[in-house]
Amino acid sequence: MSRNSPAVNFCLYLAALLFLSACSRVSEEQTLMQTYANRVAYVLDEPPQWNTEQLTIPALPAQRQRFQKATDISEGLLDVLDLGRCDLLSLIASRNSSLGKLAAPSQRLSYEIQFYVKIRQCLTLAVNDPTIEVDLKKRIEKIVTIKRDNMPLIVWNALYTGKEIDASLAMNQPPLPFIQSDHTATLQALKKLSFIVSSVFHPTETTEKSLFVNLNSLEKNYESIYRDPLGTPLLKSLVLLETTFNSVSDSIDNRLARRAMCFDNMRNPQADVLKNVFLEYYAHQIQPYMAQVQRIGYEWFSTHEKMLSFLSVPEEIKKYTDQVFMTDTDISVWKRYISARNRHTEAWHRILTQCNLMPSLSD
Repeated sequence: MSRNSPAVNFCLYLAALLFLSACSRVSEEQTLMQTYANRVAYVLDEPPQWNTEQLTIPALPAQRQRFQKATDISEGLLDVLDLGRCDLLSLIASRNSSLGKLAAPSQRLSYEIQFYVKIRQCLTLAVNDPTIEVDLKKRIEKIVTIKRDNMPLIVWNALYTGKEIDASLAMNQPPLPFIQSDHTATLQALKKLSFIVSSVFHPTETTEKSLFVNLNSLEKNYESIYRDPLGTPLLKSLVLLETTFNSVSDSIDNRLARRAMCFDNMRNPQADVLKNVFLEYYAHQIQPYMAQVQRIGYEWFSTHEKMLSFLSVPEEIKKYTDQVFMTDTDISVWKRYISARNRHTEAWHRILTQCNLMPSLSD
């Protein structure tokens, strides 16, 4: 067996180091958060509370677990229906064309919504039209019932089983960066989808008029969500902040339970160092980042929560949706973050007040 030359061995060794470095690379955001938590623990003479095992987010369930099968409308029911009365002939012809059968999820959703709105309007007119046979009215009513019962499943599949949500929640993405990043297009796209969903399930005269206009931009909204994956970076940022805040709170709580930081509201050198850590790391660096993450998170969670209130969530993935899309469940990533943030604020308030060091507006 031949031996590699020293130069070759060195290159292989260097390549291995670079590979390991890439695999274990820690984000800039995590480095700062961990440094902040460890500095607080050090000043308070407490063991570091930081635990990287807590930096986990739930993985998106497989597509087969998310997909929900809708009830098909029998061809016979459509064959005997006078679709011309319902202004559906051109829509169905487009759907059954060779291009229609290869339509993107956004286009299929647009078709289903248009069909449902038109058949529902047709039923309203048919009920009061004495020239339409009773049998035809019953058939139209049956189609409306099927489409109405299918709609929560169809919208769910269109929004939560496609490549857009897969890209948004892919696990191989870093947290949101410290540098202010613009996610306006993605958040606006989600809001427009939310408007479409609410218009379908809770139509008003105003929303129904603008529904078809909004459907024309449906594909553009899908593209915005796909090109700017936001879900995983947001969730990782929230979990990173949650872990950091709980770590700092643990250090402060443990120190105050063990021994007061200051007596008789008298500051001391150790307390002054602690305040400097608070200002340098939290107030000047982490707090602006937190504000950005919180703003994006509020829009993300509230928009998804509103859409999901109309839809049917598969029971086997309800735990996942409770974690990543809901704000009021005990396991919600958002609710856990808010709880950690509030605990962190209260812990700092207690220890800085004890030392008469609460920051002023000039700090």
